[in-house]
Amino acid sequence: MIKYINYIFPFLILLHLILGIWWMAMGWGIVWLLFWMGTSKLPVIVKFRKITWLIYPLVIIGAVLAAITFKTLFFGIYAIPSGSMEKTIIPGDVVYVNNLAYGPRLPYSPYEVSWINLLVWLWEGKSADLEKRWWEYNRLKGYSSPKRGDIAVFNHPHNGNIFIKRIVALPGDTLQIVHGDLYINGKKQETPKNRLIYSKAQFKDLQDAYFILDSLNIRMYHNNSVSEKYLFNGNITKSDTDILKQHPRVINTGIDPVRPDTAWSVFPHSHHLSWSIDNYGPYVLPKKGLVMKRSPDNLTIYEDLMNYDAQFRRGHVNDSCGHFTFCQDYYFFMGDNFHDSEDSRYFGPVREEYLIGKASFIIYSSSKNNKAMSRILKRLR
Repeated sequence: MIKYINYIFPFLILLHLILGIWWMAMGWGIVWLLFWMGTSKLPVIVKFRKITWLIYPLVIIGAVLAAITFKTLFFGIYAIPSGSMEKTIIPGDVVYVNNLAYGPRLPYSPYEVSWINLLVWLWEGKSADLEKRWWEYNRLKGYSSPKRGDIAVFNHPHNGNIFIKRIVALPGDTLQIVHGDLYINGKKQETPKNRLIYSKAQFKDLQDAYFILDSLNIRMYHNNSVSEKYLFNGNITKSDTDILKQHPRVINTGIDPVRPDTAWSVFPHSHHLSWSIDNYGPYVLPKKGLVMKRSPDNLTIYEDLMNYDAQFRRGHVNDSCGHFTFCQDYYFFMGDNFHDSEDSRYFGPVREEYLIGKASFIIYSSSKNNKAMSRILKRLR
């Protein structure tokens, strides 16, 4: 058995060298070395393994370092507190996030590394600055690149909080939302099966309404604030809307066009643009190396991003004739709960450095509904 295992390690090392993931090849090399030291029958190695006062501390230190490495570079586990991704992910779900998918982002400081952060904090004492960046952004090569439709975890671009949303547009894409429909590079995109849209449904009778909604397991609330009788509102899927349309006791149903959002509430928060969460763009996602003229129109849309990431080629910040170069890729995120999600429509596109990893599957759900068992190890799409 050991003989065959010793053939696997060189294969894995060679494979990762071919893929260009050199750091993982080095990792497998270290594992191979440790495996060899633990199984070798060479007299020197056997004698070394018998030095218990040295081996036991090394094993403990190695186990701690391995745990820190796995937590920092390989994966993350996150509990979902909000319903912005319903019905794909619901509050109470605990999600496994694969950091290797896009490549692990290296820590900005020791305070981002478990256990090490405690030691550094004790060392620095009162002068400790938990927000200070010790190192510049750096990311190791991963197994894939972000794709449209991926569900990913990232840091909020302004406050650093951890968010989970779906990637809908990639660097260089032109995004536009027209009456709730998403267009990328001029092509209408397929609506996610579980996307929730703020909708209305008018019934012939109030008692019928409650019975129908309960029997179909559709969550809507009675809207008493409007003149129309027996009108209900709620965030429901397109399939729910289609089912209600076919019901003989439903007068009409569809997307509710009455939205409180204004141009001030959506990115880039400009009164010159009549954008809303239902009608947005067109917006070109910046990509690394993109050179853009600092015209008044471009400044209206991109000035916030420019203040963070742009590297000026000539002129200065008030030189309207200058150009600037984006130094990172940007991604546009939206929640599947289309009308109840704080996403890129509000805080803007997300820089590459804020990506953490790809959400792979639901480990389990602490939700108290009767579907919690069916969510165990459920793959996310």
